[in-house]
Amino acid sequence: MHSLRRGFAASAIAALATVLLAGTALADPRFASVTPGDAPGAWTVTVTGAAGDLRFFADGRPVQAQVGGDGRAVLSGVPADAAFLGVADGGGAEPEAAVMLAPTDAVGTDLAVYHIMVGHFANGNRSNDRDQMRGFVHKNYIGGDLQGLLERVDHIAGLGVTAVWLSPIFAAETSHGYDVTNYYAIGGARAVPGDPEASLALFRKVRDALQQRGVKVILDVPLNHAHQNYDRRAGDPDGVKPKATGPKQQAERTWDSWGAKFRYWDMDHQPTRDFLKKVALHWLVEEKVDGIRLDYVRGVDHEFWAELYKEIRAVKPDAFIVGEAWDDKAGVEGMARDIALYRQPVEGIGPQFDAAFDFPVQYAITDAFGRGRSLAAVEEWLQRGEAIYGPAGRPAYFLDNHDLARLGAWANDDDKVLAAVGLMSALSGPVFLFYGTETGLSHPAPQSGFTDASRVAMPWEGLNKAMVARTTEYLTARRDNPVLHRGARLPLLADDTVLVMAKRDGDTVALVGTNLAASAREVTVDVGGLLKAGATLAPLAGGGPAPTVSADGKATWTLPPESTQIAITPKS
Repeated sequence: MHSLRRGFAASAIAALATVLLAGTALADPRFASVTPGDAPGAWTVTVTGAAGDLRFFADGRPVQAQVGGDGRAVLSGVPADAAFLGVADGGGAEPEAAVMLAPTDAVGTDLAVYHIMVGHFANGNRSNDRDQMRGFVHKNYIGGDLQGLLERVDHIAGLGVTAVWLSPIFAAETSHGYDVTNYYAIGGARAVPGDPEASLALFRKVRDALQQRGVKVILDVPLNHAHQNYDRRAGDPDGVKPKATGPKQQAERTWDSWGAKFRYWDMDHQPTRDFLKKVALHWLVEEKVDGIRLDYVRGVDHEFWAELYKEIRAVKPDAFIVGEAWDDKAGVEGMARDIALYRQPVEGIGPQFDAAFDFPVQYAITDAFGRGRSLAAVEEWLQRGEAIYGPAGRPAYFLDNHDLARLGAWANDDDKVLAAVGLMSALSGPVFLFYGTETGLSHPAPQSGFTDASRVAMPWEGLNKAMVARTTEYLTARRDNPVLHRGARLPLLADDTVLVMAKRDGDTVALVGTNLAASAREVTVDVGGLLKAGATLAPLAGGGPAPTVSADGKATWTLPPESTQIAITPKS
């Protein structure tokens, strides 16, 4: 029997046990500011929310600190190559909050991924709209297909994104496509009905058009489940005869209660495991896609994901593998603990994914940008996540997706949505933008937890060109300035309506400031050790002014209302 919890290193288990003891408290304590000191290995930090004596860690190892009564501390002996700085209070033996001290080169770090729900995006061939769709068809389905996507490649590439994630395009009986009937065939409703070869040729044409524009292709491959009527002949070209079972987890039983008609692959059957690995490798190697997004990874044991990752790395080292571990019934802290299990290497095998979607940060972003709650909670969960997840891979940040209400539905304010896009564009690691966000696409009646209301038609005849241009400004800045997508992230200020952080990569420093207040806010932050006295920064994105840096190492910045501003040191 393949255990969901077997095989982790003792250190990883200890870290997770510490998190369990933390209960439901948010990142408490957290770093209010982090700046490098004048001497090698020295850092100056301010900590808020501490309930006891402070302890500091560099990559999990204790470091010396002189702590003042106001939460300010001077650290010494931090290794020059330290990747993470953590803090705990009281008797905590593991960090409760952490920040990234060094740039990252993790696979996929540079990606800004445009997430397309194909059936709702663009209809290029009306003759195929419901081909083989005997099951559920969403009320907002418009017959979107690969031909429509091909006709919109210029729009996609013009946004400044570096990858697309396509919802399942395989043969299926529903509009969403997660009920795959043949992993080796493109569905007729997505391509050419009754002609598998022409369908595959169309897919390759789309793939090539995107890749030639510098946009990678990531396929959504649901390996946990398929349709009850999976094609056991054409969908099993090697004659493996994979086995399936009934629902194993509560989420799967819920799907069955909706009439999903899924079957769940039998992971205790080794030929079935081999079959699923071959599916992933087929699209990555033979069909030359750049990555895969794996749906509901909680239904499959950790060893399988690590085995698959290892096999992929052996034949395609630059492939990007991202997993969805989401338990929307667990609460935010519970979700973070669960996601952490998929971020850890499996002992004796290795990593499972390059990234996992960061749902806790997404919840905090929704609360702050969409529901008027504290922006400080976003900073808290950025730090909390770094502490809980550890150094393996990177969080995959996103604002919303096909299973959640759109941020625009919560915010009902294009400026706040753009401010969220701007902040996300400056986070290190892969980021995901749901189609239509760039034009303010929304829907009525947002709700927490799962909803498919976000699956609405892309409004090609009424694009908000000004909003598209502002989105493009952020994404292009991210693409063209590595400090934004890979740089160290140092918090400088966070309160209910303002968040300011620094990004650093070598001699390049960018300051990022978000203001969600209805009026301009002037803020002053300490940038000593980051920027030279009197340094100048140039506006990069957001449309507002750059901060000014005084002789005593303070940066003063007037942040326009409901916006994110990015400023950067000039290139030498």
